[in-house]
Amino acid sequence: MSSAAAPQPRPSRADQRQTYRITTTKPLRYAPRHKTSRIGNARLLDLSDAGCSFDSTSRLAMGDRLALVIELPQPVLITDAQVLWIDGSRYGLGFARVSPLERSRLRRFLWKHLPDAAMSDLLPLFAAIEEPHHSQRRPHSLR
Repeated sequence: MSSAAAPQPRPSRADQRQTYRITTTKPLRYAPRHKTSRIGNARLLDLSDAGCSFDSTSRLAMGDRLALVIELPQPVLITDAQVLWIDGSRYGLGFARVSPLERSRLRRFLWKHLPDAAMSDLLPLFAAIEEPHHSQRRPHSLR
């Protein structure tokens, strides 16, 4: 008998995700970090708190660092995102650095667009919602 274990199937990208992802086709603009000479336009395919995927005709490489503007109802600026995977003209990004204000805008959009099935899986159902004119955050029940 062989002592080698049978190779396990590799989990899909969806199985590796730590956060819920929504499908959306919002516009996205991106540029290599610290350079504005090459601005790309793309179509967002999906979005989560930790990253996104988009379709673009521009060429990017694994590991490229980008700054993004995601055109949600209120634009969200991601100051540091990294290309984690490439599949033809589709790119997957992980958000490496997002300011607290931009993270709040992103999370508000995601909470409004999560499917009901995802909402039932999220426990506890509390979200930190920033109060205008207050620096402290307090939890609010979503139900």
